[in-house]
Amino acid sequence: RGKKEEKGRKETKSHSLRLPAPLPSGGSALLSSPSLPCSDFEYTLGSPKAIHIKSGESPMAYLNKGQFYPITLRTPAGGKGLALSSNKVKSVVMVVFDNEKVPVEQLRFWKHWHSRQPTAKQRVIDVADCKENFNTVQHIEEVAYNALSFVWNVNEEAKVFIGVNCLSTDFSSQKGVKGVPLNLQIDTYDCGSGAERLVHRAVCQIKIFCDKGAERKMRDDERKQFRRKVKCPDSSNSAGMKGCLLSGFRGNETTYLRPEADLETPPVLFIPNVHFSSLQRPGGAVPSAGQSSSNRLPLKRSCSPFAEEFESLPSKKAKEDDLQRVLLYVRRETEEVFDALMLKTPDLKGLRNAISEKYGFPEENIYKVYKKCKRGILVNMDNNIIQHYSNHVAFLLDMGELDGKIQIILKEL
Repeated sequence: RGKKEEKGRKETKSHSLRLPAPLPSGGSALLSSPSLPCSDFEYTLGSPKAIHIKSGESPMAYLNKGQFYPITLRTPAGGKGLALSSNKVKSVVMVVFDNEKVPVEQLRFWKHWHSRQPTAKQRVIDVADCKENFNTVQHIEEVAYNALSFVWNVNEEAKVFIGVNCLSTDFSSQKGVKGVPLNLQIDTYDCGSGAERLVHRAVCQIKIFCDKGAERKMRDDERKQFRRKVKCPDSSNSAGMKGCLLSGFRGNETTYLRPEADLETPPVLFIPNVHFSSLQRPGGAVPSAGQSSSNRLPLKRSCSPFAEEFESLPSKKAKEDDLQRVLLYVRRETEEVFDALMLKTPDLKGLRNAISEKYGFPEENIYKVYKKCKRGILVNMDNNIIQHYSNHVAFLLDMGELDGKIQIILKEL
């Protein structure tokens, strides 16, 4: 009898530690559960993993629009053995399309979505104002409408709550069209030495539903899986299986983001023609000892009254003007992360003005601006090149100074 009890305890322990089977992998290594080899960083989304995905694809989670879900970031070794210049890293959480879609197509999707929102201030991704965010991350910043960043300590587990405000079916005017899957992507940078270096990237697919549609979709998938298993010859315990599948979410209640090998492709950031006095969220840093809590600014951007939020949609002319906007991605030779330069006007003056504002020197000090093509050809930057051949292009920015005059060379990547 004692041996039987011991055997039962072992079986119970084994059952409590059982992990779901890993998804089929393809391309880069798939981190779908802690049973697989650990990466330097590990990110999880607090939503059950979808049952049915194609072989080789990233894990997928179903989310409800506007609902906040926890994202947990950690280093399995507690930050030990990482080749970082500091124990603080910056992570950028973003909602993006897969890289099979060219940047122009991705931006077309985002502009279509943005034009249908009741307010021009509507963001793709938001972060919740909750105490747990303050305790684990710092310097939360809205870097784009579809991206936000924060700083966290690799020696401790970090957690933020994010919500996605678009549906998978929002990117087409036709009804009945299958929803477009999006990617939740997290890029982590080593920024302790002053130059931000991308050290890790991971993604998972997300499909966003309305009115608790995520739960309904998960239950539908479970029923389909049960029906398939019933047809299999080895489904001897189908009754017990049905009770397990239809009683709610079972197994892994989180989705692990899959590490990506591609650390070169810059993400497409969506920054529409809407002016904020500051994109950075105040209150991310810890206030000084002399600052009272009543004077402390809230983390989230303060909201305007309800009537002001529902502004009239942009006119046709405003949309045409928005199409003339030019966005460049630039970085210095010593930097890893790109800065976004939004030109107020699609011409040389707009470029000079954007560079002047970004790097903090007078616009009149800029003497010459050149573009160096991939073939090594050096040309004078002019209005035609900026308007027709520079939108969403990535450049290395080289600045030289002589007698107080600054020469700019944009090297196309």
